[in-house]
Amino acid sequence: MKLEAGDDILLYGEYRGVKGIWILCTLLEKRESREPVRYWKLNPTGYPWQIKLAPVFPIDKFQREKLDYIEPIRKDELASLGIKIFRQKFDRWSIILVDENIQGQYNAVKKTIDILRAKNERIVVQKPDHDLIKKIVYQIGEIQNRFPATEYTIENKRIDVIWRRTPKSMPSVAFEVQIGGNIFEALSKLKHAFDLWNSIPVLVTTNDQIEEAKRWIEGSFHELKHVFRILSWQDVTEFYEVKQKAKDFEKRLGIV
Repeated sequence: MKLEAGDDILLYGEYRGVKGIWILCTLLEKRESREPVRYWKLNPTGYPWQIKLAPVFPIDKFQREKLDYIEPIRKDELASLGIKIFRQKFDRWSIILVDENIQGQYNAVKKTIDILRAKNERIVVQKPDHDLIKKIVYQIGEIQNRFPATEYTIENKRIDVIWRRTPKSMPSVAFEVQIGGNIFEALSKLKHAFDLWNSIPVLVTTNDQIEEAKRWIEGSFHELKHVFRILSWQDVTEFYEVKQKAKDFEKRLGIV
């Protein structure tokens, strides 16, 4: 058995009529046993390997009622990521095992973990932080069902975050988060994203850099001044909080 203690494991199953991945766990131990497994009615001897898991995210202790507060990655979403859940004769909790040496499968599972975190993690930003703002933009994209991605390749450079209309479509919105540093370079990448994909270019920056960005747009990028969007990082965090509150309210009403 290739599983080792410390390996990440995604739990897939059905709860209240929803099939999907619910919890990220870590493997605590594995052991070989020949004792019957009583709840395996068709074949009580089953397979000798038994494993012990510990929940890691979104919960750190398994309690069935806590599943009510988890937003899973649904079966149809997994299919769009390239992960095909096998059909089972009887629905029960399952474990998806992926060899990290198989690059395509490994990347798909890594993406799945990122999405599970984005769906259930609440980020608090008290001061401008490039990586946290990127995470927030990514999570808003998930809430909006815009198929986001970070560090998206654009020729020999990378765009901080992009949103797409479908999993395989070209980016429809491109974001650069600039907390200090070279505004011109960030705007240049966004212009390139517009030229290449016709993406809406969005610069997220600090209040004291907004005026500098506007001067560049009025000057060197004047032909695109009607398409550029400039947001403060506070605007983005406020939007994120509004979206999270709406999502929580929908859950409370039971309409999602």
